[in-house]
Amino acid sequence: MLEGKAEGWCIRGKMNMQDKFKCLRDPVFFRCKAETHHRHGDKYKAYPTYDFACPIVDALEGVTHAMRTIEYHDRNDGYHWLQKVLGLRSVVIYDYSRLNLVSTVLSKRSLKWFVEEKIADGWNDPRFPTVQGIMRRGMTPDALKKFMLEQGPSKSTNLMEWDKLWAYNKDIIDSTSARYTAIVNDTTAKVIIDNGPELKTEKHPRHQKNPDMGEHEIWFGKDLLIEQDDAVDIEVGEKLTLMKWGNVKVTKKDTDSDGKITIHAENMPDDKDFKKTKKITWITADKSTNFEITLVELDHLITKKKVEENEKVQDIVNKNSYIAYTATAQISMNSVKQGDFIQLERRGYFFVDKLAEGDKKMTLNFIPDGKQSNMGKIKSKLDQKEVAGGKADKAVDDAKNKKKAGGEGGEEGKLSKKELNKLKKKEQKANAVAAVKSGAAPVSKEEKKKGGKAPVKDTAIPERPKDDGSDAVFVKYEATLEK
Repeated sequence: MLEGKAEGWCIRGKMNMQDKFKCLRDPVFFRCKAETHHRHGDKYKAYPTYDFACPIVDALEGVTHAMRTIEYHDRNDGYHWLQKVLGLRSVVIYDYSRLNLVSTVLSKRSLKWFVEEKIADGWNDPRFPTVQGIMRRGMTPDALKKFMLEQGPSKSTNLMEWDKLWAYNKDIIDSTSARYTAIVNDTTAKVIIDNGPELKTEKHPRHQKNPDMGEHEIWFGKDLLIEQDDAVDIEVGEKLTLMKWGNVKVTKKDTDSDGKITIHAENMPDDKDFKKTKKITWITADKSTNFEITLVELDHLITKKKVEENEKVQDIVNKNSYIAYTATAQISMNSVKQGDFIQLERRGYFFVDKLAEGDKKMTLNFIPDGKQSNMGKIKSKLDQKEVAGGKADKAVDDAKNKKKAGGEGGEEGKLSKKELNKLKKKEQKANAVAAVKSGAAPVSKEEKKKGGKAPVKDTAIPERPKDDGSDAVFVKYEATLEK
């Protein structure tokens, strides 16, 4: 076998062919492998299996407790059997729940396919659930630690949303994320301050609540760029507050044939009443005071919340998971370093993934903050509700939107309150079944009123029945899960 002269042969452990766990019925311990090894080349043509190697390595390397996720539980007796028959030191096994995240591929074989097909740019792709991947997306070690500690030692398998993890992360990065402004190029509107100043600079804090972060220069001038989303609702005669500037009064508004808006306004330096005014982010339009950057928004790699057994990721690939677009940023952002966290005001948090190099622009990756809506009125390219995993009441939302589209006098799309409640109950029932299948314990009505969470129970999934040699008992088990 080691010389490769017994292709298809294997060595099995002589255990028990009547074992209740099929994986322990004389499992394979050694098998031939004709492929060239990435480290040993063609020196060997046979290799040990995971079941054979792990108990030996753990015993020899001084491991006291082997921490293993619950899917290996059926193999525990084989682990201990091997150490016993080889006269090795026994190692304690501690099982804990497998953490599954919605719309996330955790299989290394599947992730490898994404890399090989050039869908991902490597194992540290910011859409990957690898540690290096989520770090490039803007995750911090402290948020990961807090999230892991909160999961506890439960043996109940859970299907978790990403929103809680990103919310922890936002709390950590907020106080050290410098504030800047950037306007997206394809959604730009112009503001002309007719009595505005010539180009000048003023120093402002990088973070209003953290003076230790120092100051940076902000350029002021007559010609400004703002977001089209803001400009659409601005009316002539309205008073606006330009953030870090002051109040201005709109005197004129024009829209060209392409839908681009130009607003004329009058500066009001003596007006200090900022209550009930629209707050607008802006940058000066002069090219010497700004530079172009690339903003990236990232979606899940697959289009389903959960990958079913035997389902291929090739069939559920999200072909629009990487969206990049150009924005114009204030010149002081040139000082940021790779790996910095920043906040583009009213747009969200970003991770500085790459600095400008040659003809390549500085690249910033959008960091989810755990919320299901945008930070401000300015729209992002992706629906953050779906990215956060908040799709529980999608049927109800769709029905409401359909009703709204029908209008007051229209019959099409009109749904009664009763019909909406029916849809909601149907959606909740489907989610409850999915939760039981994934092993999540249900939340009682009393706990919901208190805002509590599902109790952590090791009995969330019915106990696996003993194998009596027939399939009938497992059919009954699956029916119990469904119920």
